[in-house]
Amino acid sequence: MERRTFSALLMLLGGTSLWSQSHPGAQFGARDPAVCASRKAPAKGAPTVEQAKMYFTCDSELLVPHTFGGSGAQLYLVTEVKLEVASSSRPFNILTDPDRAIDPAQPVYSIRGSYAQYQCGTPGAGGGGSYPIGANCTRRVFSNAGGRCYKDTFADWHCVLSTGGPPTETLDQPAPRQ
Repeated sequence: MERRTFSALLMLLGGTSLWSQSHPGAQFGARDPAVCASRKAPAKGAPTVEQAKMYFTCDSELLVPHTFGGSGAQLYLVTEVKLEVASSSRPFNILTDPDRAIDPAQPVYSIRGSYAQYQCGTPGAGGGGSYPIGANCTRRVFSNAGGRCYKDTFADWHCVLSTGGPPTETLDQPAPRQ
């Protein structure tokens, strides 16, 4: 009986390790960062509000691995994304569109809106029981953000928002799970 229990525990721990490697949000008690399967739509014209939200989310969510001298990885997620997309485009402007990969021959669409950003730390990264799952994130709400959607030189869409001023910040929050 003891051998079976040990084998089951070993399988469980091995499965958890594999799960956390293929699902980076797991170690934070969170969902995984969004990944856009394709960034090609629309081929012409402005992205829809739903497309702009998806591209903004994919551009904003990421896992920043542990760095030398750091105290663990950081996971960034966004929720409550509300956007408006301008109905007409404007030309690329080198002074206001600093994104390096932007295609200057393509139109740029202004966007504005609000969102909540979660910055989550690795549980226990501060030693002991610090940053426990369920209280390992800082939630920042940006209520007056502005930015742009553009195509890069590979014809992939990207949408970025500036923060729009100081956020409302809440510490010790749980990570988003959906």
